[in-house]
Amino acid sequence: MVSHHSLQHIRLFYAAYFAALGVLLPFFPVYLAGRGMDVATIGIFGGLLSLARVLAPPMVGYALDSHPRPARFILYASLAAGLLVLCFPLASPGWVLAVLVLAFGCLWAAVLPITDGLSVAASEASLIDYGRLRVWGSIGFVAASLLGGLWLAESQAVDFPYWMAGLMLLTAFSARGFPERQMEAGVSAGHKDGMPRDLLWLLLASFIMQTSHGAYYGFFSLYLLQAGYNGWQIGAFWVLGVLAEIVLMWRYSRPMAAAAPAMLLSACLLLAALRWLGMGLSTALVWLLLLQLLHAASFAAFHINAVTWVQRLAPRHRRDSAQGWYSATGFGMGNAVGIMGCGWIATQAGGAADFSAAFFVCALIALLGIGASLQLPRRV
Repeated sequence: MVSHHSLQHIRLFYAAYFAALGVLLPFFPVYLAGRGMDVATIGIFGGLLSLARVLAPPMVGYALDSHPRPARFILYASLAAGLLVLCFPLASPGWVLAVLVLAFGCLWAAVLPITDGLSVAASEASLIDYGRLRVWGSIGFVAASLLGGLWLAESQAVDFPYWMAGLMLLTAFSARGFPERQMEAGVSAGHKDGMPRDLLWLLLASFIMQTSHGAYYGFFSLYLLQAGYNGWQIGAFWVLGVLAEIVLMWRYSRPMAAAAPAMLLSACLLLAALRWLGMGLSTALVWLLLLQLLHAASFAAFHINAVTWVQRLAPRHRRDSAQGWYSATGFGMGNAVGIMGCGWIATQAGGAADFSAAFFVCALIALLGIGASLQLPRRV
């Protein structure tokens, strides 16, 4: 049963989970570099985390489909992830550390789609807007990025495993108050496995949208450095994008979730294309500030609508695995393909990396995604 207490625990989960992401993204490479790894090796370890985001969510979701108490898995997986990350300093840089990183990544990646499914279910029951739960993740991300920058950057990120372990413990604690899933009699009987055609189109649109973010997620900071911006200005650009998503999630979550996906996701993809085209054309300050506000469309509005419609389109007994596939295809495969592809594109000109060319390609990719989104329902 969903109660005010259980909703508070879901908010805490999002804050802790994305605070961990706010520590992991900027400081895991710094931590590995401090242990003497070169850039190529650091890239391999980053690739292991991407691989975990592709493999773990669908498999765990399939195993937990229709389980009445998925919070048990979130609790134990978060505790195990915390123990694994505490073992990082004890493992020599090599295959042992690689196994630990992959195992940690699988446990950590698997818990988010399950929580998203519970949150969307609460939203569909008109108990709360999904965005007003998920927004606490964005707040946690910003807070951890700023605090981590003040603390970990000064210490060469040697404390990284302990920060991550503490946040994993907080994530596990939050799961203790999660609601049980409301089960329906015979929900798993007489249903065919497999995904509806509309859901496959939605997964394709999500893959394309996240692929189009490759130049942004992988090289936006380097692009700004190349344009002459300093460190605090680059941080401010990133924070502005997250603030735009926070405002949309807090104020406009319900209409975003209620909209038919064909038109809304198409609009988000079009705005994403304009965003990447604009970034490729100019790095002027005012221009980039305006373009960063479009993060509210290319990420927040798209994600709210997509994660809601994954829940609506999936068979009732396959909702966890459907959320897992949404996470794997978009945030796993889409991000990996986009970042690797844009890295290759940017280096084809020779000499200094041509990141503007990568942004132009990303704009074209986003436009291609409109064709997939138009195959989705046009009415609620």
